[in-house]
Amino acid sequence: MDTSIKELVNTLRTLFIAHSLWTGNNDEEQLLNKLKGLVTNIKWSPADVKELFVALLQRFESTTTDRSHLLSWLLEMLHCIEIHFITPSWKCHTGKTLIDVVRDERVTDENLKKCLGHDAEKKLDEILDEIRQQTLNQVDEQLLENMRDIVSSVDEDLRSHNDGSQRTGLKKDLLKLCQAVEKTHFRPRLTQMVSWCIMALSKTGRLIQVGTGEGKSCIVAMFAAYRAMRGENVDVMTSSSVLAERDLDEWKKMYEVLNISASCNTNKRGKDQLKQVYKCHVVYGTVKEFAGDWLRQNFQREDIFGKRTFQCAIVDEVDSLMLDKGHHVVYISSDMPALQHLNPLLAFIWTTANQYSKVGTGTTVGQKYSFLHVVLKNITKDKNMDEFTILQMAEDTGVLAKGSVKDLRNNLSLLTEKTASVSVNQLAEFFKTVERRFPSCQFVLHRINNDGSVEELNKEPQRQMAERKKVPLLLTDGGLCQYMYTDRQSMLSDAEAEIQRGMDFTPCELSQDKCKCYVPGFLSDLVKSKLKVWIENAFYAQTMTEGHQYIKDKHGIVPVDYSCTGVVENNMKWSDGLQQFLEMKHQFKLSDMTAITNYMSNVGLLQKYGNQIFGISGTLGQQAEIETLQKIYEGIKVCQIPTFKRRKLFEDEGVIVDDEKQWIEKTCHAVTNYAQRAVLVICETIRRAKVLYDALGDKVQNKRLYISNNMDNTAIFAKKLDAGEVIIATNLAGRGTDLKVSDQVKEAGGLFVVQTFLPKNARVEAQAFGRAARQGSPGSAQLIICTSHLQQHLQLLIMTKKLLSLLEDITDVTPLHQDRFRMQFRLYQKRSSNVQTEEMSSTLSHILTKNSNSEIKMVKKIRDDSVAEGLASYVECDIPQIKKKAELFSQYLKVLDEVYKTSNNKPSESEVSALNEFWGMWLLTSFSEKESIKDLKNNLTTDLKTAREKLKQRESPLSNLHYYTAFGNELSKKGDLTESIKMYTKAIQQDHCWAAVAYYKRAFTSLTQQDRHLQPDCISQALEDLKNALKPFVDFPVTIIEITALSLPHQTGLGKER
Repeated sequence: MDTSIKELVNTLRTLFIAHSLWTGNNDEEQLLNKLKGLVTNIKWSPADVKELFVALLQRFESTTTDRSHLLSWLLEMLHCIEIHFITPSWKCHTGKTLIDVVRDERVTDENLKKCLGHDAEKKLDEILDEIRQQTLNQVDEQLLENMRDIVSSVDEDLRSHNDGSQRTGLKKDLLKLCQAVEKTHFRPRLTQMVSWCIMALSKTGRLIQVGTGEGKSCIVAMFAAYRAMRGENVDVMTSSSVLAERDLDEWKKMYEVLNISASCNTNKRGKDQLKQVYKCHVVYGTVKEFAGDWLRQNFQREDIFGKRTFQCAIVDEVDSLMLDKGHHVVYISSDMPALQHLNPLLAFIWTTANQYSKVGTGTTVGQKYSFLHVVLKNITKDKNMDEFTILQMAEDTGVLAKGSVKDLRNNLSLLTEKTASVSVNQLAEFFKTVERRFPSCQFVLHRINNDGSVEELNKEPQRQMAERKKVPLLLTDGGLCQYMYTDRQSMLSDAEAEIQRGMDFTPCELSQDKCKCYVPGFLSDLVKSKLKVWIENAFYAQTMTEGHQYIKDKHGIVPVDYSCTGVVENNMKWSDGLQQFLEMKHQFKLSDMTAITNYMSNVGLLQKYGNQIFGISGTLGQQAEIETLQKIYEGIKVCQIPTFKRRKLFEDEGVIVDDEKQWIEKTCHAVTNYAQRAVLVICETIRRAKVLYDALGDKVQNKRLYISNNMDNTAIFAKKLDAGEVIIATNLAGRGTDLKVSDQVKEAGGLFVVQTFLPKNARVEAQAFGRAARQGSPGSAQLIICTSHLQQHLQLLIMTKKLLSLLEDITDVTPLHQDRFRMQFRLYQKRSSNVQTEEMSSTLSHILTKNSNSEIKMVKKIRDDSVAEGLASYVECDIPQIKKKAELFSQYLKVLDEVYKTSNNKPSESEVSALNEFWGMWLLTSFSEKESIKDLKNNLTTDLKTAREKLKQRESPLSNLHYYTAFGNELSKKGDLTESIKMYTKAIQQDHCWAAVAYYKRAFTSLTQQDRHLQPDCISQALEDLKNALKPFVDFPVTIIEITALSLPHQTGLGKER
């Protein structure tokens, strides 16, 4: 359909004009694109562009009669206008507009270009006016007046080298800070002083947006020093340890000049080093470290903070930490060995999930069953029907050879051997016979052809019955069938039923069935509450791709925050079995699942500062993001600070291509087209960055990858980028990266950024584009998106949009106007006249007034709407759950306080461990999102009280046999061997299937207790215990290795990039 319409459009176009007689050259095409770019990318009106074009022609005519270089001259002038982002309202230092300067014959071309490239720093009144005009700014006129008074006074003192001895209040503080910055670094700009002032004048928290490259670290240091000068503790939070250490090193001298102590909480060893850090006025660090140190203080009972309290937080990249990672949780891992018993179950789930695979389009098939199993499961049984009735039908229809049923009555396991030669067609005839005998069930039969297509075998109309159950089946040779699923939920339900059939909780009788999986009974509540989630994650793990959501390295499977920061998150692991499924997928050593017993979310940590949270970012986002932040952090206000010079970012119109091949070609063309500049290519995933790196090959000699924070990337930032240099990166280069370019690159148009995917939100997009056009330098950026990389609903919308556009092209006369313009321009080059100028400008107006039906705008709008919905859900659903869990954890900490107080701060290790384990399991099994916090607190209080009473009676709160073993070990160390033997015996009685260690310990302790006076019955009992200690390893029929091995041939069955 798509191709035929294109052909029709081209045929009609050929009829309208004689393309064979007229073909425009590349320079003429470029001229039109630059003129159109003024409208689409710099927001000129068509009338303004027309006026500019005429003015340029008149200027050229006034200087020469040789029109042979007119085209190149126009391109040069338009290029200069483009790279310096000259708008119709732009004015030079004399107050003239661009058109006025172009018409001024006294201004030479060289001076005209210099005039366009020159931009002075903005004056204070300009900055304040821009703040007034920003609709999202929450700044009243009185605040602006106060700012103007303070900043203008301090700026005057700095310029006149006045010591400011007569100044008081904030003027005195700001002057002192600026003098310290000037002494150690540089004189702060007006925008930096304004940024400081708006935070200093705010009684409650304030978030400010400061453009990339505008000196955020200076603003942070000045404000941190100001609050420290007031005698407050200041915590400066950044997104990474590298940035925290870098910023502290950069500004430490300034702090020293002001007699302010400052340190960093990253990469510290031991409690003593951290205690010294938190004695400082200003502490730099990551949210993760601040949260972790709070947990060490309050959960692990280590005295780290001393008397330090939460007084003032300054958050760098505040949008990332508050929105994108607000729900992230920091926890200190707790040793919970009992959860290792879940590994066989996870392996069993992974094996089951890998029996499912994709066939055809949108269809999944499950594991293979014999026809006997399928028929018995789906037909309505009666007392006269059993498996041999079905087998007899199979013999009667030729699926089984004559006499087979007699053999199978003696040994049913021969069925596989006897059906080895059965064809799909034979099996189809058998199922038709079954349908006639048992009409309550209809089997919809399919086969896979040699070309991989799926064919339905029984297409003829069948008798419809209201109660008739349809069972889609894929038939294969050998008498085997696979259930077919067109919806995910049915597939998950069947997988769950299969897993539950193969799972038993101990203590129980052990079977020799190789498909059985055993789980300790004390974990039954956890398994029942989490089984569905684990199964879903097993199927999701199949679709995940290395180099996209994760990487493999020496640490194992490591998550990648590909959608926001591109950071390889070395210290993070997925929960709910996902980490373990990926480890099995790549045959890594299997890590144990964990139950989180302590935690602190980013939101929870920041809320401890009350209304004294100050944040700074290059991208606070749109209205939806700002409203979300204000709902979570009450009383916080925002303000966008203008850039200190006019920003010159030219955005090339984005494009969407159909498939990955076109995406690679288009991106490579964009990169090579800007060979005279430096280029940054930002990819969504590591894998795609490598694909583009390889595709560029010899086309670009000087190219480098920037895809992992685990690599040494210092060479990338060691020097300024020269013309022809290309960096292919992930989102790692999109936030907090300062790429400097040479003067040659700046003159050619600056850094060119290509973002090769649709960013998760407008903030991620702005961060990427913010690498270009920094500090008043020129730069440009473009989006190049591949349709196949987008979500399914966006792909369908784009396809619809393209079809509509093709239909519109049939009647679109713009190409005719473009060809006419080229012809008029060529005639003008030969002989100019006012009439020709008027005709050409009239044609140009027709071209420029065509509305841009950009697919990019459509997908961005849908994305932004989706982001707004997600943020609303975040506030309404996620934040309440975060707060609930924080309150419950706070309640648990109070109980833990009581445990320590009642034991003179020396509770037994096993008691604390058992209580922590109980709390962690309670959170997994008893926490409900729907339940009120009041009911949850009451339930937790009751359950913790019961748990503590059990512990006093030397009972496990969770009936966990390992608790008794641990307590027995403690008693044994104290020399109380008799009591320790009782504890080991309790463990064995609790569940002998998993009591290997308890058996061994009881044997060893009994022999130790007897010393040299060993009685025969004691030796006999010890030998029996040692035999039992080995028994579980012999009797259990399924091991992790066996289960995992079963899954290996099929482990990419559902493999598809997400």
